[in-house]
Amino acid sequence: IRFQCGGRCPPYKEEPVMSYCTREDLLERLSAVGLRYVVDDDNDGSATSSEENTTLDAGIASAEAEIDAALAAHGLAPLADPNDWLRQRAIDLAVERVVVRKGQFAPASFADAAQRSRAWLEEVRQGKRRIPGLAYTKATDRAPGEARVINP
Repeated sequence: IRFQCGGRCPPYKEEPVMSYCTREDLLERLSAVGLRYVVDDDNDGSATSSEENTTLDAGIASAEAEIDAALAAHGLAPLADPNDWLRQRAIDLAVERVVVRKGQFAPASFADAAQRSRAWLEEVRQGKRRIPGLAYTKATDRAPGEARVINP
């Protein structure tokens, strides 16, 4: 690779990819008490911010992987600027992941939301559902295997 910068090229810096959701999003859904409950591994009634952050980050990473898998079928993953629809899917998936990480069952409200989000993401992957507000390119304007229709 030849660079056109006269030998004084700035160091390569990879742009960070924005997360689909944040720790604050998960905390809002779980509440401080709920977060403490699912993070408190030693059952002493407290959790450090490091434990909380590690747990929330793992949930977010898991949700991002599921979303990226659905988007990858259309060459859209990862998105640098996710929208609110994707943010809500990420919150649903990440919260469920955080709650069930110790083998516990998720409350029905969390489990149902995560299941609905997975079903919608599967429809996105199959080309049956479009993500609201996302501009699709020509290559993703039709579902995989769908015939192109031309008006005479």
